[in-house]
Amino acid sequence: MNEAIRRYNNNLPFPFATATEVNGILYLSGQVSMTAQAEPVYGDVVAQTDIVLGNISKTLEGMGSGFDNIFKVTVWLSDMKHFAEFNRAYAKWFKNGFPSRSVVSCSLAFNLDVEIEVQALAQKPHSNN
Repeated sequence: MNEAIRRYNNNLPFPFATATEVNGILYLSGQVSMTAQAEPVYGDVVAQTDIVLGNISKTLEGMGSGFDNIFKVTVWLSDMKHFAEFNRAYAKWFKNGFPSRSVVSCSLAFNLDVEIEVQALAQKPHSNN
């Protein structure tokens, strides 16, 4: 195992880490609105966005980081008709400016409407010494 890569595993029944850290950069896996028991949470785009960003916030906090350290976001929407509504919900989460972002439209797992993936700086990069 490469010690330069720190993996943050999850308790979900899926074969991926919640995040990895390399050289002080956090790479979070894409997240959809889901309970801790891996049950999809349906609702409108605003509700799904708030659940996803709330979960991302908790993940970043647990890793010693936060929204101010996010520098890149990739968003997948099930349909671009949700774009304006998504933007309104998304904007509320960034108090000190927005990171770079891409938005694409595609079919999503569990027929949900929003998936978000972020990259962020770790507050204090972990030392492997």
